[in-house]
Amino acid sequence: MAELGFLTIDVFADRAFQGAPIAVFPDAAAIPEHLLPAIAGELNLSETVFLYPGAAAADRCGARVFAPGGEVEVAGHPLLAAAHALLAVGKVGPLGERPLPLILTHAHGEIAVNLGPRRGAACFVQFSLRVNPVLDRYTPPAAELAALLSLAERDIDTRRFGVRLASTGKPYLVVPILDQAAVDRARFDYESWSRSSAPALAAQEILLFSHRTRHRDADFHGRLLGPEIGPQEDPPIGAVVPCFAGYLADHEAIREGTYTFAIDRGRQETRRSLLHVELDKRRDRPTQVRVGGDTVLVARGTLSLDA
Repeated sequence: MAELGFLTIDVFADRAFQGAPIAVFPDAAAIPEHLLPAIAGELNLSETVFLYPGAAAADRCGARVFAPGGEVEVAGHPLLAAAHALLAVGKVGPLGERPLPLILTHAHGEIAVNLGPRRGAACFVQFSLRVNPVLDRYTPPAAELAALLSLAERDIDTRRFGVRLASTGKPYLVVPILDQAAVDRARFDYESWSRSSAPALAAQEILLFSHRTRHRDADFHGRLLGPEIGPQEDPPIGAVVPCFAGYLADHEAIREGTYTFAIDRGRQETRRSLLHVELDKRRDRPTQVRVGGDTVLVARGTLSLDA
């Protein structure tokens, strides 16, 4: 009987049972390939991360990420969970006065991660990457958007930000909303979606956001809806935040320079997440984005498998 250790980490949260829960296997070298999707399905969290620490360099580690439905591209929140897990089991660290650098490698390249500082039981983790999003202003009119979101047309607020189709590999329809109450009130309407021009855009997920938030620590409130997202779900938004940062940088009001902001999702009752974002906008260069948040170790477990 093989005993495989794993951890669960709550990401973008400074306390347990908030944010996005992620399972991490800190050393997955002994797990057969065909069992990876089965294990992710068994744990049934939004993502399960399998790590492959390198023998040659302690600060480099391979990563694969699986959702219950199969393997996915490495996204924001699993990266933070992976880094904290490596620290928790002693494969990197210890933390000093400065952030601890780490490189996570995956099928599409490398992503730089910094661990630290500690904040009590939590550990701040940040990843950085360059994004050069493809942006399209050809989007459904406000009336169609309001119908498929079950909102009033006045809830689509384009006075400060525009509706865009934005993609850094995966396309999202990004829609500015009047306030957080309207974001939370939105419900995806499948019939209105089928009658609109939205399906032709190839974006199957819609990022709703508002700069009128309920919490002082958040500059934006965000939420994902779409035909593949269930009516009771409020999925993590870590994967879309780099694309959202590139979307913001495309607006003329955002001049060259470095900007910092925080975006939250959910409520205390629905595992609120708080993401801290920095973006560097420079002329004729990809946007440099750094996404970070607190992470908390919640559980250590063992998965028993027949040898």
